[in-house]
Amino acid sequence: MSISDQLITQRRAEPAKMREEMRQVLTEKEQQTLGINMGAGSDHPRAWVGPPFIYDLLGAMQFQLLIDLGMRENHKFLDVGCGSLRLGRLAINYLLENRYFGLEPNVDILNRGCEMHFGADIEKSQVIAKKKATFAHNTDFDFSLTGGPVDFVFAQSIASHTGPAMTVKLLKAIADVSHDDTVSMVTYIRCGMPSKSNTKEGWFYPECVTYTDQAFGAFARQAGLHAYRTVWPATNIREDGLVTTQHPTILTKRPWKPRLNQRMTASLFEGIQKIN
Repeated sequence: MSISDQLITQRRAEPAKMREEMRQVLTEKEQQTLGINMGAGSDHPRAWVGPPFIYDLLGAMQFQLLIDLGMRENHKFLDVGCGSLRLGRLAINYLLENRYFGLEPNVDILNRGCEMHFGADIEKSQVIAKKKATFAHNTDFDFSLTGGPVDFVFAQSIASHTGPAMTVKLLKAIADVSHDDTVSMVTYIRCGMPSKSNTKEGWFYPECVTYTDQAFGAFARQAGLHAYRTVWPATNIREDGLVTTQHPTILTKRPWKPRLNQRMTASLFEGIQKIN
């Protein structure tokens, strides 16, 4: 077993236990407001984008990864599939004006998430207006809303629902808004057996698809990107035992490796492996 596989195994969480822990510290009204008892994919701003009882944790983990990779307040950031602003609520407040760009086709979920976090929908939110955050709602991976290259990209839970051709299209679109030093993170559900790696085309939601590192690495190569596997705590495990945690893969135009300070402060980088 590789170092990264050992780390992943060590970091497996117990979803049922995590949900119960949340129930014990929240009032019934809070549980209802936060959708704690709803299943992933349910019609609720927190549940629509994943397990609602770890909504806060996943957003914080994404944000921490961006910070560990060097994102500062002056950088431009593209949030692909920004959903109900699980990550966006942190990134928007952190970044300077005109630095946050969010793509989300589901306008209703986006507006409900904005109301939940900022007290009003996208058009009326004073926070959105002050930060001059920009949003688009297409399904074609048209990132022209950025007006040019960005410094960081995060596509959370997109490639876990896309067939091979659509995945390559996503990665090529990311490459088109990347400069030589742009760092992008794209998550997908890993599988170890080629026979389990998805070959069907299309969009699958709320169903998920899996890819081997070799398959995803090949997709990245088609887009002209270097791909690096990271270690990520396994917070999502289905009742049938399938680990659906989506591990971020780092994508860059030029060869990349974590700096010494990153390796020392973020265990995420201990198991970095190039996959293409």
